[in-house]
Amino acid sequence: MRTVEVTDALQEYLDGLVPPRDRVLARMEEEAHSENIPIVDPHEGMLLYLLVKIAGAKRILELGTATGYSGIWLLRGTEGGSLTTFEVDHKRADRARANFADAGLGKQALVLEQDAVVGLPKIEQHFDACFIDLLNVFPSEEMTQRAFELCLERLEGGGLLMADNALRQGEVVRPKNQQARNVAHYNELVAKHPRLESVVIPIRDGVSVARVKG
Repeated sequence: MRTVEVTDALQEYLDGLVPPRDRVLARMEEEAHSENIPIVDPHEGMLLYLLVKIAGAKRILELGTATGYSGIWLLRGTEGGSLTTFEVDHKRADRARANFADAGLGKQALVLEQDAVVGLPKIEQHFDACFIDLLNVFPSEEMTQRAFELCLERLEGGGLLMADNALRQGEVVRPKNQQARNVAHYNELVAKHPRLESVVIPIRDGVSVARVKG
């Protein structure tokens, strides 16, 4: 089956099918564009929202908050659930808290200012879904694997494990730098793990979606 090329015209058509964002998300998109803040795009945000909602997830774990854009999509999908999210940058963490509050989700979001791989072992809570948005910044394959293991340990049967940038702009085919090798390693870990059933969705820069069996 031939893959459809996403032309500018087709992308414009797809953009027109995404539901209009509210004031908070629209503002955050403008800020991300003007300040070069890495966030998921509306298509991926809607995908995260739907996955969480379909799964009936209530407790969400996120690695890589940025300013809270993906966290808002995730939280809205829980319909009253909670989000625990890690962000090492103090200014971004503060902005995320403000954005969660502006979206009416301030009491549902816990922003932890520390490295997720350092902070996660201290959290005994289990979650219904985990979103990893740090594949592009892990310093090594070992650190990538450690984050994968820590997240999987905190997911029970039926839990979702999701990750952004699973295609690394196509570099995963022939990884030539550390970040691409990290992403390729993560994809292999997910695909071969006996507890997971998974797929990589080629939307934006690729979204890895896995479900814990059982």
